[in-house]
Amino acid sequence: MVQGPAEFARPQPHPESVLAYNGGKKMSIFSRARSGNGSLLAAAILLSIILLPEAAVSQQVVTCPGIPGQWVILKNQPYALCAGAAAVNFNEITYANCAKLRGNSISLQQNFPFAPGNDDNPGNIATVNEGAPNRGGYIVSTYSPPAGAANPNGDLAVYQCESGGSYAQCDGGLCFTSTTGRNPPLWGPVSNNQVVCSCPIHTTPLPFSVMGPKPCPTTAAEYDAVCGANGSQANNGATIFIGDPFSNPASWGILAACLLGQTQPVPINTCTRPAQ
Repeated sequence: MVQGPAEFARPQPHPESVLAYNGGKKMSIFSRARSGNGSLLAAAILLSIILLPEAAVSQQVVTCPGIPGQWVILKNQPYALCAGAAAVNFNEITYANCAKLRGNSISLQQNFPFAPGNDDNPGNIATVNEGAPNRGGYIVSTYSPPAGAANPNGDLAVYQCESGGSYAQCDGGLCFTSTTGRNPPLWGPVSNNQVVCSCPIHTTPLPFSVMGPKPCPTTAAEYDAVCGANGSQANNGATIFIGDPFSNPASWGILAACLLGQTQPVPINTCTRPAQ
């Protein structure tokens, strides 16, 4: 689901963030006296900017009907779109070859209360993605509706896995920009428009949905394979599709509507499990 501005000019990720005095640098008494009037004016200007909606942040927190949790819209940032990709399981983590995009995307907040290397505590997924990939050599995996799933003639569809199975949870996964344009042995060629992301694997008997290939399978066995019916963390090299924990297959379209500011779910292709 970001070429960030220079670090000294990057926006504050939280409305309550405090601007460091003189950029965090110590000032002499003479410097403070000389800059007194100018500081008051600058503070007034900065305060008015901070109070303007979205003027100092690159995120918007929303709730999506029928989907639990709070979601963040990351605005005009680079992100990885893993929905529709196939992931390879290795040592209980899957690695997906995802599309590398830039624009608006949506993700769970993924809040964290503190982190040793983060100077903007507390933070969330937008904080982690701030200034990416320049600050850390990665971008985050978020969501936007894949063209292949939103187009009726596309090559992607949502599979409802009523009997459980295994799926890769890529929302919030970190994606390593050093993999772009390379040919790693585990997942093969990675084009200049792709990036490899790390995604935890979830094995569950509960219903969930995944984004898989279209045309749809013609047999129940083929359908169940997309749902990872025989896959688990123990299966090194297994192909696992990207999913979400929601039992409602419409969740993909609801999230797309949240991202786009629409009231009705975006139509997303679906596959139905064959009887045999």
